[in-house]
Amino acid sequence: MRYILLSFLIALTQTSWAHSREEKNWSNPPRNIEQLAKTITELEEAIKKEPVNAELHIRLGFTYTKLDKADEAQQAFENAARLDPKKAIVHYMLGLIYEKKGMRDNAIASWKACLENTGERHMRETALKHLHNLTNQ
Repeated sequence: MRYILLSFLIALTQTSWAHSREEKNWSNPPRNIEQLAKTITELEEAIKKEPVNAELHIRLGFTYTKLDKADEAQQAFENAARLDPKKAIVHYMLGLIYEKKGMRDNAIASWKACLENTGERHMRETALKHLHNLTNQ
């Protein structure tokens, strides 16, 4: 199950990059640590200019996720959730992060919010599985 989630997370990360092409060309995700660090700097600068742009916070969260920085990713996704609470992917990612950190109640709330805000079959199925596992512990 862990490998399935990791595969799905990687696929979502790459999908997120492909769908995000505003001021910069985000279609080619950074491949190494130096590029990721540069991307973080650029995203943080962009957020200073547009602090209410949820998409920038989401991209920042995914970039931190690629660097395995759960605390920073959590903060970025929480900011995105405050700005756009209807974004299912934000709740999905928070659900994963909260589970990883052992924050069961937060994870349950995030998975429920994901279900409420998505029509995507795979995302719904994954959220339901996580909720089932969390509530039957």
